[in-house]
Amino acid sequence: MKNPPCILVLVTVQKECSRLIQRGKAISDEQNLPLHVLHVATGKNLLGTPDAAAALNHLFSLAHEVDAEMNILYESNALSAIARYAKEHSAQVVVTGPDKSGFSSQLEALLPEKTTLLCLEE
Repeated sequence: MKNPPCILVLVTVQKECSRLIQRGKAISDEQNLPLHVLHVATGKNLLGTPDAAAALNHLFSLAHEVDAEMNILYESNALSAIARYAKEHSAQVVVTGPDKSGFSSQLEALLPEKTTLLCLEE
């Protein structure tokens, strides 16, 4: 069975990602679609920094507050994991942070044709 469409927000383990979740929530409300929040851990160390545990807890709490489903995937290739998740969950819009490394153009090439990629600037 195909999953119903959703709005997908990509986060890292930083508290600053809360603005991405808030923007995703606004879009999900506008489009009357469920909100999903996704973090992809590519290394063996999920948290990476001492402050990451607090940031992850903050993001989980915020996702809960806005009635979003939050998932963490452990994959070596973040781009393919995100594209697969977006396809499997019929993401209509994918919200991500600023693109400083060409990540978004690489991701956009892998996303389904009808999926919109929205990069929020700082």
